Amino acid sequence: MNLLEIPHDPRASWAGYALRAWLFAVIPSLIYFFALVFIGVDSLRPPARALDITFASYSILAAPLLETALMYALASLLALILPQKERLRVVLLAAICALAHKIGGGWEQVIASSWPFLIYSVTLTAWMKRSKSAAFALAVVVHVLYNATFFLVGVIGAFLTLRG
Repeated sequence: MNLLEIPHDPRASWAGYALRAWLFAVIPSLIYFFALVFIGVDSLRPPARALDITFASYSILAAPLLETALMYALASLLALILPQKERLRVVLLAAICALAHKIGGGWEQVIASSWPFLIYSVTLTAWMKRSKSAAFALAVVVHVLYNATFFLVGVIGAFLTLRG
């Protein structure tokens, strides 16, 4: 499936696209995370404060909204600068957004966020052709689902490390 191609039917399911995009983003990221856990570079134990309700709300809801708003503005600018270079715009948008994560987490965070930001960038770019509001909403939904998945992994990890 090519995520850059959205169904031609205007009644095409947002939910179906969001689910596919979320799976495309989260499955490789989970494999990467669990590989790091397996080799001892990372841990199932979530970082301090990660399960705090304020931090969780920010991570699951606020961050996707804010980051997608910034991505949307940048995607719009890139569309003006590189109108015929869709794939290049996707890669540049994802790279810039992943690199922005170096501020809060270093190169490990850049590497870990590169793949999901590529999927969010594809979602924005593909759906902006049909509807700018749909593009924004879908990218937010995919990002929220992704962050919620990793929050759930943190909850499970905290439970497992307390028991072990």
